Amino acid sequence: MKFRFPRTACLIAALACGSHETPPGPSSPPALGRIVAQLLAENPGWHLGTNEDCSNPGLKTKLVNNAAYQAYRAIPDLNGDGQTDRVFVLIEGDSGKLYWIAGHDGGFEVARLIATIGRVREGGLAISGQSVMFGPFDSDVGEGWSWDAKIRGFTRIPDVEGK
Repeated sequence: MKFRFPRTACLIAALACGSHETPPGPSSPPALGRIVAQLLAENPGWHLGTNEDCSNPGLKTKLVNNAAYQAYRAIPDLNGDGQTDRVFVLIEGDSGKLYWIAGHDGGFEVARLIATIGRVREGGLAISGQSVMFGPFDSDVGEGWSWDAKIRGFTRIPDVEGK
């Protein structure tokens, strides 16, 4: 006695027996745009700082002469892991929030607030090694934060009197 199976039945049986779900791989890091959009949603009324936000006449002149410089954004490697990070300022009025987003495996980690900044429209960012400074251009007034590998975060650079 011969058994005959229609071809479609054999195909369906083969697919059913041979199909295996691949286990989900590690989740990919979030995209930068999604992280920034989430921050903006969490901070209604705030916006990503642009050079147009600057009201410091000396810095405005420097911005005109150097289109590559962004007063409220930088692309450094602050934690020294070889990945490109992002530093930027959200602005509302004359207040600012300085954020750092660490680069990670082709994506980015969650945003971390470094500090809140007053009189934000008068200043700009400066990066030096693993440190972030913010203050008025050509001024000895400003604030700074340095990466501390022990705490995996930023510590404020203390003011030095007499400078």
